Amino acid sequence: MIRKNSITYWVLFLALIGLSSCATTKKVAQKAPEKQVAQETTQVTKDQEREFQYLLIEGLKQKALGNLDKAIPIFSRCLEIDPSSSTAMFELANIHIAKGDFTSAMLLLEKAVANNPENEYYHLMLARVYQQNKQFDKAADQYGQLAILFPGNDDYKYYHASLLAQAGKYEDALKAFDALQQSTGPLEQIAVAKQQLYLKMGKKKEAFDEIKGLIKTNPKDTRYYGLLADMYLADGDSTKALENYNKILQIEPDNGFVQISLANFYRESGKPDEAYQHLLMAFKNPNLDVDTKIQMYVMIVQKDNRKVTDEQELELLKAMMNANMDDERPRAMYVDYLVQHNEIEKARDEMRIVVGMNKDNIQYWQRLLFLDNNLQDWKAMYTDGDDALKYFPSQPLLYVMKAVGALQMEKYQDVISVLDKGQQYVGDNNQLSSQFYMYRAEALYKMKKLKESYAMFNKVVQLDPTNYTAMNNYAYYLSLRSDSLQLAEKLSGKVVQANPDNATFLDTYAWVLFKKKDYSLAKFYMESAIRNDNDKNPVLLEHYGDILYFLGEKDKALENWKKSEEMGNDSPTLKEKIKKKTYIEENPN
Repeated sequence: MIRKNSITYWVLFLALIGLSSCATTKKVAQKAPEKQVAQETTQVTKDQEREFQYLLIEGLKQKALGNLDKAIPIFSRCLEIDPSSSTAMFELANIHIAKGDFTSAMLLLEKAVANNPENEYYHLMLARVYQQNKQFDKAADQYGQLAILFPGNDDYKYYHASLLAQAGKYEDALKAFDALQQSTGPLEQIAVAKQQLYLKMGKKKEAFDEIKGLIKTNPKDTRYYGLLADMYLADGDSTKALENYNKILQIEPDNGFVQISLANFYRESGKPDEAYQHLLMAFKNPNLDVDTKIQMYVMIVQKDNRKVTDEQELELLKAMMNANMDDERPRAMYVDYLVQHNEIEKARDEMRIVVGMNKDNIQYWQRLLFLDNNLQDWKAMYTDGDDALKYFPSQPLLYVMKAVGALQMEKYQDVISVLDKGQQYVGDNNQLSSQFYMYRAEALYKMKKLKESYAMFNKVVQLDPTNYTAMNNYAYYLSLRSDSLQLAEKLSGKVVQANPDNATFLDTYAWVLFKKKDYSLAKFYMESAIRNDNDKNPVLLEHYGDILYFLGEKDKALENWKKSEEMGNDSPTLKEKIKKKTYIEENPN
């Protein structure tokens, strides 16, 4: 009997056959082929018959062990001894299928079926090969023969009709479905198949009648009203489509799917307000699964095809969160919304709730840590990183993020120990490894272990020549103490060449040139840094004043120092410069 899940069952069945499992091959070898061997080898000598039996068993063994390349010549030898052996043909065809050679498999199976027209498995396998080769009419013929051999098997009749439809033989397919329906009675699977055929044939009335027949048989099944509504909508009859959608709501007032269908209906009808109200009802509906809501949400907030306002998006998110309180995903999407609207503090609070609901999702932990970083809440970044590592102790990025928190909190020894512990999980990822060495270098520099720090920075540059942040910092540290100014200029120059609009990098390069007493070129790059500085960093103006001072423009130097102070630069050295109206070199310690 055809079941609702018969297609799924059939896919699984074919998978079992197609993989040439031991169970299938043994069944064939133990049932039909054993008789066949006796019948088919009557023309061979007894010695050949014994060799055939031995080789057949050996071939099955090699096949069961997965040694397909060894099994092929064995079964081929079987066919040399007995060219009419359907068993050997079938087993060899199975191997060709497993190796993707459907043409060879087809030729062998056609012979096997011709020799044994009543063998069910030969027909099934040949039908599968025909389907793979898109020879649907031939596949349909195999199921037609199976339906005759096994008249009680409605599945074979169904696939016979379905494959006729795929072959474009619509009239024959309809006749086959009608014949099947006489034995099964009205079934959804058959009615829907016939409806699709009628639509392809341009017979709309008959297509509608099939679905109406399902409704008559099952008046409380709302799926059929939905299908009928969709058909009317596709046919341009929005009035009847709406009637059927409303019938669904009469039967099932809390049907979330029809609420979404109505939202789509009104949107397509140019009524966005009605569309939104039905969508909001669906999002508030606790009976509608959250996956469907998320799918709809993603669709309607797409940047290039946005269908809701910011206020409506927020209302939908909150409705989804309240209706699906046990699922953290709507809240995680709410976090995205808050970040997009620059509500970082609130986003971080919500992200903590998300992490609390699902501590086993590393992406949630990483998002929380990034929000800590955005807020420059280094203590939280340190403690959250520590908590994350309790759940994901082998994730190297978490060690880096915890180390960043420790570095900003001036826990320099902690930075070293955290990174040492996480280094074992980095593997061959040079970019990630360079991050580990970079933060080690930063910590060592702060600990005044300059030689070790510079060695680490050199390691970073070797591992990842595109780690421009590390190269920039290294160059800056070298310039502060006038250590290896040639190397500092080389590193900083490479960074600026790759990032010509980065104010921080331009500032470093200008500072290196300043330390080399190339004041004119330093002025050029510092002015470029100031032009590109969207953050209005007051330190840049202090550095600019320093350069102007040595170019003899002392009044302008003082003017820029004062501007730097007004913008929030509270450096004691800067105050001394302003007070004494002269350049004072800052102590790098």
